[in-house]
Amino acid sequence: MGRILLIVGLLSCLAAAPAQAATGAPAAPEPAKTADITPEAAAPVAAMCGLLASRPALAFAAEVNEEHVYPNGQIVELTRFAEVALVRPDKLHIRITGDERDRVFVYDGTTVTVADYDRGVYAVIDAPGTIDATLTMLAEKYGIIAPLTDLLYADPCKEILANVRTGDCVGVHTAAGVACDHMVFTQKNADWQLWVEKGKAALPRKVGITDKGIMGWPQYSAVFTDWDLTPRLPAGLFSFTPAKDMRRIDFIPLVAGQETK
Repeated sequence: MGRILLIVGLLSCLAAAPAQAATGAPAAPEPAKTADITPEAAAPVAAMCGLLASRPALAFAAEVNEEHVYPNGQIVELTRFAEVALVRPDKLHIRITGDERDRVFVYDGTTVTVADYDRGVYAVIDAPGTIDATLTMLAEKYGIIAPLTDLLYADPCKEILANVRTGDCVGVHTAAGVACDHMVFTQKNADWQLWVEKGKAALPRKVGITDKGIMGWPQYSAVFTDWDLTPRLPAGLFSFTPAKDMRRIDFIPLVAGQETK
C-alpha cells in the first residue's frame, strides 16, 4: 500500500495523544518502477477501487488486530475497533475504541480535530478543503496517518498500489463470512494480503500486513464489516464539541530530519 509501512499506519493517527502524534516525517516513497501484478490480482483490486471511488458517501466498521514488539522481543497483540464514515469531498469521522484506545478523528471541511478521551485532551488544526488534501497534509506536516487511509482517497488504487513490487491472486477464500478473491502483494519492507468480495459488490473484506522492517516481523490485520454505501449519517457527526473537562492542546509539527515510527 502507498503508506503500508506507516499503517502499521492504518491506526497511527490515533496511536498517541494528539500532542505526541508527530514522531517524525513520513517515509520517502520507493523509486518508481513497473509493478509485476498479474491480471487475476489487478482486476479485483481495480473493481474495489472503482466501487469505493464512485460513492459520494460511505461508512464501515473494522476489527483491527495489531502486534507490538516489545524491547525484549516479545510480541503482544492488541485488538481495536474502527468506525469510519465519510462524505466526499470534505467530511470524515473515525472513532477508535478497544485495547488502550478511545479516540476520535473529525474533519469538517475546514478543521481537523483529534480527541483522546482516555487522557481528556483534544487538538484542532486548520485543514484544506478536501479529504485527499487533508490526509496528505497530516502525513507530511505532522506524521499523522488516519486509520485505513489508503481506502479513503478519491483514487484508492493510486495509494494502495503506489509501492507494490509484485501481486498475485492465490484463490477464492473466505473473509468476513463471504467468498473473496484473495490477493498477495510484496513491497520493499512488507508483504500484504487483501481479500475482495466476489460479485458485484467488490468490497474489501480483510487486509493483512507483515512488516519486515521491524524486528519480529509484526503483523497487522483488519476485518471489515457493516459496509454501507448509501449511509444516512446522523446530524452533527462531522462536528466535535469537547466535554467540559477536556483540555485543548497543540499538534506538534514535524522537525526536519525526524523519522516516523
